[in-house]
Amino acid sequence: MNKKLLKLFSSCVFLLVLLTFNRNSVSASHYLNGNNYTDACTRFVKVIKPINVYKVTTGTCEANNRFKKYGRIKRGAKIWISRYLMSTGGGWVVINDNKYYSTKRTFFFAANGHARANWYKRIN
Repeated sequence: MNKKLLKLFSSCVFLLVLLTFNRNSVSASHYLNGNNYTDACTRFVKVIKPINVYKVTTGTCEANNRFKKYGRIKRGAKIWISRYLMSTGGGWVVINDNKYYSTKRTFFFAANGHARANWYKRIN
C-alpha cells in the first residue's frame, strides 16, 4: 500500500514540475508569417491569361490558412511568382509592387485549375 502511494505521489510531483517549467512549448497564438511565403517569389513573369487571385490570411499551420477571393490578375500584368506549388493546392504565391503585397499575416495566391503553368510567360 505504501509503494502505491509513493508512486502516485511521485508521478503527481513529476507532472507538476513538468507543467511548471515547460513554458517554451508552441501555443496556438503563433501564426505563420506571410512574408516567408513571398520570399520564394523569384520568377518575374508576364500574365498571358487572366487568373483568379485569393488573399490568404495565415493560420497556425498551412492547413489553417484562410482563402478569400480578391479578384483577377489581368492579361499583360507583370508580377513576381514562386517557383513551386503550395502543398495545400495547385497555385502560385504572387507579389507585385502595387496591388499584391505581403504582411506578417497575409499574402496573395494565384490559383489555376490542375496546377497548369499556361497563364504566364517568363521574363528574363
